Amino acid sequence: MNLRSYQPLKNIRKRLPIWIFGTIVLLLIDEYVKEGYVFDIHDIVKPLTHENIIVILIAILIAITKLKKY
Repeated sequence: MNLRSYQPLKNIRKRLPIWIFGTIVLLLIDEYVKEGYVFDIHDIVKPLTHENIIVILIAILIAITKLKKY
């Protein structure tokens, strides 16, 4: 393998939204398995809950897709 031609960040703009979306889906599945419900709106303001992290990731995903257009 030629390490000089290896560019791991070459397609980061295409890969990052897919990774963030996958993380959101996995967090929703984990929330359903652990707590028995998918989303509780009251847990958004509590730090480091599944809901809080999901909202932050959705905001990042929206920002990335809006910035990609420019």
